Amino acid sequence: MPPCENNPKCTNRTCPVLNRKVKLGANPDSIISMRPSWSFYKCDKEGRWAFTNEALGEDFWSTIMPRLKSFEQLSWGDLEGKENHFVKVDTLNKCARDRLDELLIVEEQLFSLKIANTLRVYGIRQKSTLFVLWYDNDHGDNDTCVCRSYKKHTH
Repeated sequence: MPPCENNPKCTNRTCPVLNRKVKLGANPDSIISMRPSWSFYKCDKEGRWAFTNEALGEDFWSTIMPRLKSFEQLSWGDLEGKENHFVKVDTLNKCARDRLDELLIVEEQLFSLKIANTLRVYGIRQKSTLFVLWYDNDHGDNDTCVCRSYKKHTH
């Protein structure tokens, strides 16, 4: 190897420039091995799917919190699947897309967590944290939910 351009007297073995080690970034696949955490910082406080005491009532302590606690025992890789998954914003109901615009949230996808039968929590997943946004207690084949789920053989 030729001498260092910054210092022609240095040798290759001692050259701080030539012997620098490149630090590799974190493996993006490592997120799937991490356990989920929750942030309520971005919760929508108004609108149809508000994450407020009035909207949640007893569901928060009786259903949502125990389910979130049970999810914390899993990794994102274990959690993500048919029932808990990313949902593209352009597939959300129009009122949900409009609400994201009002909140100045520009995301390509949200993450949907199935809490129970028709109960869903939607949020923005960044690394291992889900920033909880909405609570939808009427998920299904209807126009009142965040993301319509069409029944089989009806469309």
